[in-house]
Amino acid sequence: MSEVHEATIEWVGELELASLFLAASKRPNCVATSVEEGGEVHLTIKFTHTNLQSLRDDVDALLVAFADIEEGR
Repeated sequence: MSEVHEATIEWVGELELASLFLAASKRPNCVATSVEEGGEVHLTIKFTHTNLQSLRDDVDALLVAFADIEEGR
């Protein structure tokens, strides 16, 4: 049986930014879900990987993409 590593990112904010984050989250080993509540969007982004370094690389790449999106606004 092989090991499985997981990481979860949770974010809450406005719909416009959430839609950009959801689009950026469409990548391998990643599942993103969103729920609108009280005028805000709650995103949950889960990564799963069998290799810990690969998991970290995937999470880091997404966080860089999120930062680029925020800076570009």
